[in-house]
Amino acid sequence: MPTLITRAEALRRIQEEGGAPSCLMCAIAERRVGAVHVVFEDPELLVMLPRYVRRWGHVMVTPREHVTRFDGVDAALWTRTSQLAHQAARMVERVMRPRRCYVASTGSSAGELTQTSQHLHIHVIPLYEPDDRPSDIFSWAEGVYVGEPAEWAELVARYRAVWATCWP
Repeated sequence: MPTLITRAEALRRIQEEGGAPSCLMCAIAERRVGAVHVVFEDPELLVMLPRYVRRWGHVMVTPREHVTRFDGVDAALWTRTSQLAHQAARMVERVMRPRRCYVASTGSSAGELTQTSQHLHIHVIPLYEPDDRPSDIFSWAEGVYVGEPAEWAELVARYRAVWATCWP
């Protein structure tokens, strides 16, 4: 079972694993900030499990190209990013059986921060409780979940087993 750790502990671990890269998403895609739990990747996109999550089963989709504004991303690339987020949401629903999923493109408007990035990306977050709200899901105030290597490997294997069947 994943372990709940405090926000402070998560931030300490993140600093220890990769410091403060100029772009967190680029550093993740280039494997410069600790383990990356990949569900799917190709030359344009990365679908992976963030290592610090508010809800177990969280998936993130990010273009490999460094883009920080919608005005700067090619429409075809963003369309494909969105399609993979849809595929990821279907995968999460099939594997985790949440009540529903939040799908949101988030990121920092204040520059690179330890727990977020300016680099455009989409989160797919399973919701398990009837009273889950965005403020619960996107804040680390109540801590974050982390897994052991075997837990990550098991979740990645479950996701990969259904990934191809989730394309609409």
